[in-house]
Amino acid sequence: MNWLWSSPLGPIAVLLAGGALLLMFQRHLRPPWARGLPAGWVLVGMGLWLMLRWQGPGQGQWWLWQAPLGLETAIGLQWYPWTWLAGWLMWLMAGVALVLPGWPHRPGVTPLALWTPWLLAGGLMVITAGTWATLLMAWSFLLWVVGVMAGTPPRHAARVWSFLLLAGLWLLMVPLFNGPEGWRLSLTGVSLNLQGQLWLALAAAFMAGMYPFHDWLISPQPRGRGLQLALHGVPALAALAVLGRFPMPLLSSFSWIALGIVGLLGSALAAWAGEDEATVWRFVVVNRVVWAFLGLSLGRELGDARVLLPLAALGLGMMLWGLGSRSPRGWSRWLALAFVWGMPLTPGFPLHALSGPLAASLLGLPGWLLLMLAQGVLLAVLLRAALKPAAESEVLASETWLVGDLAPLLLVGLFGLGWGMFPAMLARAAGVAPAGALRSVWAQGQFLSQQGGWLPLAGALMVGVLLWYGDNHFLAPIPTWRERLVAVARLDWLYRFLEKGLHTLALSLGFAADILDGAGQFGWVLVVLLILWLFFR
Repeated sequence: MNWLWSSPLGPIAVLLAGGALLLMFQRHLRPPWARGLPAGWVLVGMGLWLMLRWQGPGQGQWWLWQAPLGLETAIGLQWYPWTWLAGWLMWLMAGVALVLPGWPHRPGVTPLALWTPWLLAGGLMVITAGTWATLLMAWSFLLWVVGVMAGTPPRHAARVWSFLLLAGLWLLMVPLFNGPEGWRLSLTGVSLNLQGQLWLALAAAFMAGMYPFHDWLISPQPRGRGLQLALHGVPALAALAVLGRFPMPLLSSFSWIALGIVGLLGSALAAWAGEDEATVWRFVVVNRVVWAFLGLSLGRELGDARVLLPLAALGLGMMLWGLGSRSPRGWSRWLALAFVWGMPLTPGFPLHALSGPLAASLLGLPGWLLLMLAQGVLLAVLLRAALKPAAESEVLASETWLVGDLAPLLLVGLFGLGWGMFPAMLARAAGVAPAGALRSVWAQGQFLSQQGGWLPLAGALMVGVLLWYGDNHFLAPIPTWRERLVAVARLDWLYRFLEKGLHTLALSLGFAADILDGAGQFGWVLVVLLILWLFFR
């Protein structure tokens, strides 16, 4: 039984077993227990995952499986340097999501909170998968759980499953297009060709909800923040960790970086122009997903921190944004602003330096300016949220907030401040040697100076403050500018166009199939042609 606390299989098995029991006995659970029991199960698994930090699990644990047709393959889990960090952020994400409100409980429908252990188990299987067979099965399992949670109620399911099936298809195509050695047993040392890198990047972008592939996460009726954070956070962290396991030169290409900059600006504008608080909240999270992916693309100078800093910045920023944005306490909102935007003494702070080299080329200069503008727009959104006066209902609910949200806020905040002020702690938590920007805060300041990162940081701060001031004094009286801007930035028009185009294509193909084969009309066409040929012969 030592595998229970000395192998990643133990926490995953606990989650799968607990999730199965909860789903089996769901009809006997009252609404308060529908979130309490999953949260308790997550806490038990967190203890087992925490023990792995000192156990030092082996590099790989394999279960050989003779596939059909004589294909050599295996199912197994593997421990990568940053596996513990990515998994710990997922555990925290699931716990924070269960604390937040917004988990609907309708009679006759399985409470969505009961699926959280399986959602977390799917994410952990993805980041620990050691072979292609294991990765594909774990990815499919995670897609299925995400589809069940995001596709409820059923009127949301069609668009959700369309995007998730594409995410599964792109990952399946990675080993198929990676040459004859694509189905190697172990993922260690696997190098992907350009086609494989493209399909893997698209699979991760669809899974994480990266702009402009975010539409499946934006439901017509806003979800509660707890459910929305779970659907955003766990798949995004899993997708980012998978990308970090492979050498991905394609991510450093100008086309991919340009797509990331456009996504960063588009999601920031959608958040800035959003009237309702739910729209602003969702697009801020989508923006931070793009920021993390862009940090992975531009982070060649960071070494091992290329994966660690985006992971920590994304996970901590999303959790603190969820906890602090609904808080009646001003300090928690400012704490959320600092981690979401990447202020000094936070893990996201060194990522501001990554855009510096773009300004050194004529082709990259417009992207550098747009990136600074996008960061400034997002800062204006965060300032507006931090300085918003608390409503009377929020003040009356302050005692409830202290009981329910303060403990996870302090836990996440302590981890974030510790990793931000002492970056070497973040490196040791991930199992890598502190080097470069991970040595100390002073090393991060030197890294920003070397990469020319202070200028875009100061420029984004200036743009954000000016936009926030102008939004309060000059732009607010304009009646329709927000509606028009958010209608463009949300890309609803693009998805409606694609939906109508695909519907027309399906009708055309169906009509052609009826003529050629389905309804027998093609036989009459051949008879008429034969008669005409005989008549005019």
